[in-house]
Amino acid sequence: MPAPDTAQTAFHLVCAAAGLVLLGMAANEWRCVRADEYRRVALAAGILLLSRLAVLALPRVGIAAVPCQEWILEGLGLATFTWAYLHKALARPRHATLLLGGSVALVAGVAGACLILGSWRAETAPGPWSDTAWPATLFLLHGVALGLWLRRRPLFSWLLGMAFLVSALGLVAGLLGVPGLVAYGYLASLPLFVVETYRGILADLRSFGDELRTVAEGTLQQTQDMAFLLEVGQAVTASLDLPVVLERVSEAVARAVNADWAYILLLANRDPEELYVAAHYGWWGRRMAHESRPRRQALVRLPEFPLLRHAILRRRQVLANQPEEYEQFSRLHEALAHPQAGPALVQPIYVQEKPLGALVLGKVGQQGTFGEADARLCLALVNQVATSIDNARLYQSVDEQARHLAELLRVREQEATQRQAILESIADGVVVASEAEEVVLANAAAERILGMPREKLIGQAIRRLYAALLQSARSKGSDAPVFKWGDREVMGSMAPVRMPDGTLLGYVAVFRDVTREQQAERAKSSFIATVSHELRTPLTSIKGYAELMAAGAVGAISPQQARFLEIVGHNTERMVSLINNLIAVSEMERGTITVQARPVDIKGVVEDAVRSRQPQAGEKQLSLVSSVPPGLAPARGDPQHIRQILDNLLDNALHYTPCQGRVTVWAAEASLESDSAEPQAYVVVSVRDTGVSIAPEDQEKIFERFYRAENALSVEAGGTGMGLAIARSLVEAHGGRIWVESEVGVGSTFSFTIPAARP
Repeated sequence: MPAPDTAQTAFHLVCAAAGLVLLGMAANEWRCVRADEYRRVALAAGILLLSRLAVLALPRVGIAAVPCQEWILEGLGLATFTWAYLHKALARPRHATLLLGGSVALVAGVAGACLILGSWRAETAPGPWSDTAWPATLFLLHGVALGLWLRRRPLFSWLLGMAFLVSALGLVAGLLGVPGLVAYGYLASLPLFVVETYRGILADLRSFGDELRTVAEGTLQQTQDMAFLLEVGQAVTASLDLPVVLERVSEAVARAVNADWAYILLLANRDPEELYVAAHYGWWGRRMAHESRPRRQALVRLPEFPLLRHAILRRRQVLANQPEEYEQFSRLHEALAHPQAGPALVQPIYVQEKPLGALVLGKVGQQGTFGEADARLCLALVNQVATSIDNARLYQSVDEQARHLAELLRVREQEATQRQAILESIADGVVVASEAEEVVLANAAAERILGMPREKLIGQAIRRLYAALLQSARSKGSDAPVFKWGDREVMGSMAPVRMPDGTLLGYVAVFRDVTREQQAERAKSSFIATVSHELRTPLTSIKGYAELMAAGAVGAISPQQARFLEIVGHNTERMVSLINNLIAVSEMERGTITVQARPVDIKGVVEDAVRSRQPQAGEKQLSLVSSVPPGLAPARGDPQHIRQILDNLLDNALHYTPCQGRVTVWAAEASLESDSAEPQAYVVVSVRDTGVSIAPEDQEKIFERFYRAENALSVEAGGTGMGLAIARSLVEAHGGRIWVESEVGVGSTFSFTIPAARP
């Protein structure tokens, strides 16, 4: 490839300049993007630059040119450029390295053969062998390069293939007798490589620009999504009122995904297959309609909306962009007077695996569809929506409970005020103590009765009051005893307060100032006792004189006179019995019944009592008999009281036994257990009648004062209702007991015991 020295120098300078340009572009791009392909181009350009500069510098330092050096340089350049630009055509990076190594080895081998067969001196021609070997070698390298380019044509530009093709055509022209075209073909390929490199750099810049634009758009979209999330977050946290929250959420989510309408459907509590429209938002035409509270609550049955049912049950988002999918929502639109259906997005709302309902978004008609970005944004928004709905419901529940508790508290306070007012208005003193026996409550009456201010009374132990009550109850045998408290006489009672399960809550004591009543009672009792004793004396005289007259002490009397005297005697005995009862009642109330115990002949007392009641029995044609065995042991008691007991029992029997009935009195001795659990001898006296029976529930009550059992003879019998109560008090004063046995259709038997006199 002979050429003038100036032409060769220019040739080498152009090649060096091309290598420098390539090196600058490739190295700078590799420094910026660290792409491996630019590193390869930079290495190939560096080899080109250094090799051409070396060719220019060696002759100037006295080193002769190597034979076939231009063939060698062109072969090395072709090998490195093939490796740098066409490495993508090979399957693996290792194959590109092998290709470079093989190409360099081929060039080195041909160069070595030329040097061995020729002379090392530059002016010595290599011979005809080299003229054939080098073109063949370069043809082989060009063929490999063009083959790789054609093999993976979509990966490379046409400029790259044109560069290799131009170089190959220059080689063909040299073989055809135009050797100067070889150098021109090589030179023409270098600018193509430069342009290819520049085009690749521009393509990368465009790619980087597209990526940057995509990143910017993604960042903008993320920013918008974050803004929508922030807007929804502000909407759901601005209020805890559920209707307000749903109203704001429906609008915020619809605007976030550019939807024309939005429904928030919540599950109904009464039916898991039913939802109600809690809020909806719509924008169509040229007006905005925002209705969070529909004119009527629209109900949605899940079986009528398969997509909605699928989304809620499966907890999966559903995109309905096809008409056959979203047409099912037309019924819901018609119910709410909204326009035709369009593409829809169904997002289930649930919190902690618990379904709450669904958010349904849609567009009017077929104007646009929902994409993956809308689905992702909606999925991100629904977590806040579910949390806000759950929080709002929790707040609503807590608010309702708070209102309910406030109402209960108001009612309790009102009741407490009323109870306090009632407590303060009670004339009786009321004292309430805790389970620790400390006074916690007292009314004004308690202050007055106990003579202690309320402030001092609160916190005091109730034991003092309890001890006074207990001592009085034991001494007087009453449930509401009267005891002395200072200069007052107080009647009181105290009882524990317990829960239904028996838990002790405290104690309550009720007091009444009965000082005046007790004084009046004592005055009455004294008056009755005085009058009774004053009446008994003249009655005794009347009875005695009537008996004397009936016995003929003043002369003979006619039967009619005898009858009159008998009536006088009978009524006198009745008056004496009434007076004795009055005295007994007075003693009962004072608790001062006195028993003058001595041996008493029960047989005589019974026969005397029966004899005195014979006229009364005769008036009703009753049979009144006694049956007392001879030799009955005497009783130890007060004969006057025992006679009074018998008189009351006989009066009761005669009053309640119908005409032509029978009353029997008998007595017997019995050995009964006493309080000491040792048998003791008693005399048992019984009065049996054939009168009306006594119901079992009345058999204990008839011994109470003024109690009268309900029967047909109650009104006819009359009486004071004190006879049996007096009898029981007198019997108990003797240490005995009294009871009744009654059988329907047979009658009743009243029995009492009096201790037998010891021999």
